[in-house]
Amino acid sequence: MAFTNELSQSLDDLDRRIGAEDHSVDSLEAILDKYLLEVEGASDSDIRTSVLLLDKDRKRLLHGAGPNLPREYCDSIHGLPIGPSAGSCGTAAYMGHSIFVTDIAKDPLWDDYRHLAQPHGLRACWSTPIRSDDDEVIGTFAIYHSTARAPTEEEIRAIKGISGHVAQAITSFSETHAV
Repeated sequence: MAFTNELSQSLDDLDRRIGAEDHSVDSLEAILDKYLLEVEGASDSDIRTSVLLLDKDRKRLLHGAGPNLPREYCDSIHGLPIGPSAGSCGTAAYMGHSIFVTDIAKDPLWDDYRHLAQPHGLRACWSTPIRSDDDEVIGTFAIYHSTARAPTEEEIRAIKGISGHVAQAITSFSETHAV
């Protein structure tokens, strides 16, 4: 997965299309699914993506979107607490920086969650905080792989760019829906 000019342009175009649409009946999940499907479709590897949103108490992550993750998995992680060893996403939200777990089967951050991911073939999870305009963590963007692997520098740049687009979509939705 590379944050190429093509993917960047594609996400910019999606920003404009979504901004021009009437979202009075769209859910935030439906909007986020569009971004995640765009990213997955542009990838040269088999990835699955998700967005988790920090709850109002800032203690738990809630399902935001994950169009190609198994529903059972999404349901099982919905509402799990953030913390210093809470998988990739819970730790990223807690620490405020990216967490790149290269092997879920071996990483201690996944000790309490491994049993949720492994039955679905999830082997690596790279998560980065999604930040509001005032730099507060509002959620996480994650990329899952079916093989154990670390991100390349190019993939890390892509994740930062994608997270920015997702943050803007969440912020825009929240502003127009008084969430």
